[in-house]
Amino acid sequence: MAERYRFLGKIEPLPALKPRMSKEVIELYKPDLETLKTIEASFTQVLEARKSIRQYGKTPITAQQLGEFIYRCARVKHLIQTERTEIAHRPYPSGGALYELELYPIVNSCEGIPFGLYHYHPLAHQLCRIADRTETVEALLNNAQQSAGQQDMPQVLIVIAARFQRLAWKYESMAYALMLKHVGILYQTMYLVATLMELAPCGLGGGNSDLFNRAAGCDYYAETSVGEFALGSKPKA
Repeated sequence: MAERYRFLGKIEPLPALKPRMSKEVIELYKPDLETLKTIEASFTQVLEARKSIRQYGKTPITAQQLGEFIYRCARVKHLIQTERTEIAHRPYPSGGALYELELYPIVNSCEGIPFGLYHYHPLAHQLCRIADRTETVEALLNNAQQSAGQQDMPQVLIVIAARFQRLAWKYESMAYALMLKHVGILYQTMYLVATLMELAPCGLGGGNSDLFNRAAGCDYYAETSVGEFALGSKPKA
């Protein structure tokens, strides 16, 4: 009953990839996953060590670390054109392989990447610059700091937004619930990757979709924020 394709033949489905939001792009670092497979900690070690860390090291996260983190969490591995719509393969699972979630990193303190609000292009593995240091972007960082109840401002705040039509075009009654499940799945993926990389992760339960839409210039009724994830360098013990 949930997969009714109620808009089939009425509304064109959204493409799997959102178009680049800016011509000002930053190429991100891509790790050698085959080499990492041979040297990294076991899954059990990572799972047992996973926890939220709300304080950061004196040296901020680097561009290489951020690039590797996002690559391992959210890149597009493959695009596939089916009879009805375009789907993708990414590191975390998604209902119908539709992947409605979009990442908008706010870089506050990162060696090699200037301050700003960016949109992540998951196929090209690039950051597309959207905004500089505006009052709205600063307010998003302040809200995240208060939501986490932490002293340190997030070095990087990853705002997770959803393009609602990607799910609603196919699914009916379960679309919203499925979207929130996807946020939780992505949170866990981010936690595990950050733990493995010895970074400081923290999934946030707050957020401000009005602020996000003003900062990013998105249509509130087509795409808005549904989650936030704070990331930074891990403090020394």
